[in-house]
Amino acid sequence: MTKHAPIPIEQITEAANWRQVREGLDMALEAAQRMPEGRRALGEALCATLDTCAAGAPAYTAFGDIREDANWWADCATPVEVELYLAATLRRVHRLNRAGMAENARKRVFMELWNAMPEKDQGAFMRKVAK
Repeated sequence: MTKHAPIPIEQITEAANWRQVREGLDMALEAAQRMPEGRRALGEALCATLDTCAAGAPAYTAFGDIREDANWWADCATPVEVELYLAATLRRVHRLNRAGMAENARKRVFMELWNAMPEKDQGAFMRKVAK
């Protein structure tokens, strides 16, 4: 994953607000660490929040370019690896859906799956769900 550097506080025009955001996140992390499954729940909440507050899908550049990393991994993976990781990921999406995964994120995942299908399979799918 690519490295990142913290945003220098002097470059932020609203430094007081930025400090409040950072302090709030620190408090949330501390609280999550005291709860069973708290870190995981906090991670899911942060992902849902990013999806909600950033117009469309966020770039996640503060944490490295994870989309670029994901594309690189997918290009290098064997077909079996892609199948197994995709199946595991879809099971995780199902669990996240029950836990409140952001609706737009689920729609983007579905559209990637739909666009990967040949037209004849899309037609067969539509005929099946129309019954």
